[in-house]
Amino acid sequence: MAVRQNTIRTISGWARRFCLVALIIMTAAHAEAAPASADPGPPDPGLGNMSEGIGWHAALPTISAQLDSIHATTRGIFNELNQPDLPLGTDTLASLGHQAQTALDSANSLDTQIASYQSVYENYLKIVGATAVTGEDASITTQRKQIQSQLAEIHSASTRTHLYALQAKQLLFEINRRDNSLHHALLSERLASPLTPAFWKNLIGELPGDRRAFVAGSHNTYPGPFRQWPYFLALLVTTAVIVLGISRPSLSGLSRLRTVVAKRFGHPDEVDTDISLLPPALNGIVCAVVAGVIWNIGSIVLALNQNESAALQQLIGTALPICGFLIGAGVPILSRATSIHETPPHAPRALRGIDWMMATAILIQNILLYLNDEYILGLTTLRAVQGGYAIVIATVFLLVCRRLSRAGGEGAHLAPPIRGLAFLIVIVTWLSVLNGYIAFAFQTVAWLVSFGAAVAILSLFALCIRELAGRLLQPQTLLATRLLPLGVSGQRVSQFGVLASGVGNILLLIVLLAVAQSDGNLSTQSVSTHLRNLFVGQTISGVPVSFNTILICIGIVIVAYYGIRQICVWMRDRLFPTTQLDIGARSSIISIFTYTAWIAIFLIVLSEAGLTMKNLTWVVSALSVGIGFGLQSIVQNFVSGVILLAERPIRVGDMITIGGSQGDVRRISVRSTEIGLSDGAVMIVPNSQFITSSVTNATRFGTQGTISMAFTISQDTDIEQARQLLRKVVADRPEVLESPTPTVNVTAVAGDNVTLTVSAKVASPRMLSSVRSAIVIDAYQAFNEEKITIATA
Repeated sequence: MAVRQNTIRTISGWARRFCLVALIIMTAAHAEAAPASADPGPPDPGLGNMSEGIGWHAALPTISAQLDSIHATTRGIFNELNQPDLPLGTDTLASLGHQAQTALDSANSLDTQIASYQSVYENYLKIVGATAVTGEDASITTQRKQIQSQLAEIHSASTRTHLYALQAKQLLFEINRRDNSLHHALLSERLASPLTPAFWKNLIGELPGDRRAFVAGSHNTYPGPFRQWPYFLALLVTTAVIVLGISRPSLSGLSRLRTVVAKRFGHPDEVDTDISLLPPALNGIVCAVVAGVIWNIGSIVLALNQNESAALQQLIGTALPICGFLIGAGVPILSRATSIHETPPHAPRALRGIDWMMATAILIQNILLYLNDEYILGLTTLRAVQGGYAIVIATVFLLVCRRLSRAGGEGAHLAPPIRGLAFLIVIVTWLSVLNGYIAFAFQTVAWLVSFGAAVAILSLFALCIRELAGRLLQPQTLLATRLLPLGVSGQRVSQFGVLASGVGNILLLIVLLAVAQSDGNLSTQSVSTHLRNLFVGQTISGVPVSFNTILICIGIVIVAYYGIRQICVWMRDRLFPTTQLDIGARSSIISIFTYTAWIAIFLIVLSEAGLTMKNLTWVVSALSVGIGFGLQSIVQNFVSGVILLAERPIRVGDMITIGGSQGDVRRISVRSTEIGLSDGAVMIVPNSQFITSSVTNATRFGTQGTISMAFTISQDTDIEQARQLLRKVVADRPEVLESPTPTVNVTAVAGDNVTLTVSAKVASPRMLSSVRSAIVIDAYQAFNEEKITIATA
């Protein structure tokens, strides 16, 4: 017995060694080989050296460095948030929020990576055993200790990751709370009214300190960011002159290019003089790029991007492309002689100059927002400037609306409601400023200016997208003719044009949503930051929610839809004709493949969205309650459908009778079955009825149908003559099969009547009704000729 136990222990030990070595070899097969000239050092019997390159020891330095970086980031954010003497503006809080979100994303990514290592080493531990056994080899014991040691390191790293992720979440919550508090405090801030002497007294008292923003500063004072304001102003004027100078030649060149492209790629019936918004939009893009390039080059030449002026230079540099686009696109649209000169002149004449006003307003309000965040000017001085800006912009808006209504034409219908809105804005602005709520008035006007400019720009882009789709993606265009040999019809091209226009409009709406969240700061940097936040999103209960995830999931579903459909078409038209499968088996295979593929796609979408069973616990609980109360029949039909597809008691093409109705099975899904009736209607039957009720399948075990008919005649009739007559009538029908031979038997004698039963085979059960009717008619005529009376048939 002892020898037997020792033998078993030895075999068990060797089996464990073999499994462990096999796993290690498969893991190490992917590692990079070390250079032959390198000194390998002393051999390490542990897993770290055996799986060099991908093991925990190889990944530990990188993971530790990333954890240290996350810890340093969170510590820096915490220290900056808790500095007592440093007020934080909205831009600073936005930057800190971006850092905290990056730290949280990195921690979540590390947590996933560490969890994979933990799973691998736990599997290693299961192979060698968690505890030692009697007579175990010493190498197995050493390997177990090393695995347990590395698992302890993995658990420690996982704990640090969870801790840093929790800290990043808490910091994000605190940053959002402070940002909301700052925003609410700013909107509810009330100073002394400009109608009171206290306001002007505070303003005069702050003027000496405000002048420091425009001086170079001494050895013990902070240099003012506006000390180079003559250079800033000169560079702005130079940029505006250059943009205006290239606007007209650029527009002419783009108009000629548009004509050439329209003739080459557009519809052949397109008129060259058609109104087009593409040249002004492209001209706006050109002017935006030129404005940004000129400003950056001039800033480098004049050294405006250094020291205390760097932030102001960067702010203006991010706002100038928007201003350049407004000027480059607005000047041709609103001027007298443009590429769209056929448009009614009423609205352009009334709105002439609004492009320059809007560009100037955006530039000034971005500078005021910069002053508000950086605390450069005194509070009363800053609010006085902001209040004056709000009053001027609101009043100009009202005057433009009045001018638009007086111009008449097509813009006259929109003028009254817009003028009413402008009048309301003027009243709110004046009342807010006069009552001391200057910050509220400024934020409201700044947001309206930014949102209005964004609506104008994005509306122009939307019209351009629609124009491109309408002119280039239509039948008989160059693209349509090139796609026609590939099997893409003109209708498909038109559908693609509509879809492209819709997708473009959705993207523009997303940009508009990002602008709406910018609190009046209309600059490329601000808009791109809010767009990134929209697409990256936030983590809610461990689930990332963002436009990026939504678009990816929608893309996966669309690609999967077309892919699954093409595979089903290939199996139906190419694969199945080469097999001997009947139509029912083919339909079942396609149905099972389709449902299996969609289940896999559903799991892929859940994985891409970051949803796990842990996140879906509440959904499963809700489904359990729903199944218990209202989803029983749905689940029952689903399970019945799976049974029908697997066992195939009925198949597509079978002729069945259920509930007194007879028809052909057309389609079997996981919820119901479609049955085509003889009158052309379709009966939809829940799958559970096929499991719980009786079903007659006329074609289940063959394709032939059996006719059985009873004829009742009088006893006075010659029975043998009647039998021969019926046999001849049945045999003369071409639908009746010769083999087996039709039979006519006496099946009943009751009173004065004798019952003769006819039995015959036909090629298909679907012929039974018509053949039965034909036999009755033929028998009636034959019996009348022989003076035989049929009582019933």
